[in-house]
Amino acid sequence: MSAGRYSPVRIALHWLSAAFILWALIMGAYAGTLAEDAPLRTGVAALNVSLATLFIPLFAWRLWLRLRAERQAPKTLAEHAAHWAHNLLYLLTGAVLVTGVLMMNRPIRVFDWLTLPQPLHDPALLHRLMQVHAGSCAVLGALVLLHVLAVIKHEASGRRVLRRML
Repeated sequence: MSAGRYSPVRIALHWLSAAFILWALIMGAYAGTLAEDAPLRTGVAALNVSLATLFIPLFAWRLWLRLRAERQAPKTLAEHAAHWAHNLLYLLTGAVLVTGVLMMNRPIRVFDWLTLPQPLHDPALLHRLMQVHAGSCAVLGALVLLHVLAVIKHEASGRRVLRRML
């Protein structure tokens, strides 16, 4: 595969990732505005945990495909910035997923199909992981917005970047 071209698998994983990340960021932020014991908050949290648990292996696959893909070296300052912004998107997505799992203060239930044990038990560490998770989500949300705005800018200026991902 030549540099700059994406396989159908990478394209599918991109859009699946986009759908999950947007859902989790929007619904997680919304649920965070609700009372701790609100049934909707509990339901959204349970759904996000289940979806995230299923998404983790897909994200790992996507990351592996990206790391082994042939890429052209960035030439311009804008290309360097885009390259590092994409790296940061991957890093933050990984951080959100890892901290999301590690901060769990109860067993991890996946759609009542599977229950995984609570990974950590130290309350101070769990609290710190929740803080890192929240901060990572906020920065990831800002980067996703920047990513979408960059796509809109490129499309509006005639550079058809979406064609590569469709």
